Amino acid sequence: MPHRFVHGLASVLFCCFGYWSLRVTYAGYLARNPSRAAMEHAIQWAPGNAEYHARLAEAEPAVALAAIRRAAELNPRSSSIWMQYGTVAESRGDFGQAETCLLEAVRLDKTFAPRWSLSEYYYRRHDAAHFWPAVKAALAASYDDVTPLFQECWDLTADADAILRVIPARVDVLGQYLNFLVNERNRLDLALPVAMRLQEHADRGSATPLLSLCDRLLERGQVSEAVEIWDGLARAKFVPYAPLAPERGAVLTNGQLVQPFLEHGFDWRMAAVDGVYARSAGTTAPLRFTFSGKQPESCELLSQWLPLAPDRRYELRVRYRTGDLEGDTGIVWRLLDAHTGLELLRGSGRMMAAAGADQRFAFATPAGTRLARMVLGYTRVLGTGRINGSISLSEISLGFSE
Repeated sequence: MPHRFVHGLASVLFCCFGYWSLRVTYAGYLARNPSRAAMEHAIQWAPGNAEYHARLAEAEPAVALAAIRRAAELNPRSSSIWMQYGTVAESRGDFGQAETCLLEAVRLDKTFAPRWSLSEYYYRRHDAAHFWPAVKAALAASYDDVTPLFQECWDLTADADAILRVIPARVDVLGQYLNFLVNERNRLDLALPVAMRLQEHADRGSATPLLSLCDRLLERGQVSEAVEIWDGLARAKFVPYAPLAPERGAVLTNGQLVQPFLEHGFDWRMAAVDGVYARSAGTTAPLRFTFSGKQPESCELLSQWLPLAPDRRYELRVRYRTGDLEGDTGIVWRLLDAHTGLELLRGSGRMMAAAGADQRFAFATPAGTRLARMVLGYTRVLGTGRINGSISLSEISLGFSE
């Protein structure tokens, strides 16, 4: 008898388990449809599933408050449900309940999402007193693109120091904020303190926003600031060069042409020109430009920013060789004052055809010169056709002359 009873009980339990398993499975099938009717039907089959109540709140605004409240009752440990509850309450003007829900989400979940939601709530309410500590906590926990939070900070205040105080000493967040100031707000003046702070905590990933700032400073002719950024990267070994020293004549970068060009800051920039094939630096072979004869009549090939000292004499030295070229190649070095556009080489930088040459060009800087752009270019010589041949550069040096 006892044996028969145990078997009977087991059969009943098995049937009950199968029944509820089928209910849950069927409810899951119904919940694939996000409509109100489907979610209500799913809830009938699995009334204790908090997710279905939350999804019903998304599907039907008319019952959203009751549905999300029930979801919170069923799963009070879910931060996502409390965030959704806060959103629904805010949409109905119940700001006290909205704040309570978001604070509960923050208490339960130490990650970024609930803190972002809370800071955005205070931003929408123009509640600056609560916004600043909330956004500081959000930025400290962030792991994604937080540019919208920077914009909200600037919407609430123009006090750059107050904003900087909520930016954590984290490379990723500082780098994003630096890019925001440079690219979104065009505030290079405010970007410099951020760059200095970033350099204190820099890693290799921080080189990109710092190089971007360096480029913008050079475009504006702010040479001392650009040198400061560049030299900080050099001292930290985030660019493979020694720091610049304009006061000692150390103004050229990568003169041996052995490092791949960064195309930023004070390193070389190589132009892409139709009809000219360039074998880039960074190999044991020289940097070579091969002209097909179909290149433009005038074009730039290579350039570099130089932080020159004013009222000094310099010598530019170039080691090179040409192939299949004769006489005046039309390839020429130019040195242009960044402020005035003055040609510092005064037309003396022409590269003549040679099997091997060590060519030197002397020039002097005016009293106001602090930044110049050195350019290697090609212009078809009058009375000749476009060249078809090559030039290989093996070393370029520049420094004070005696």
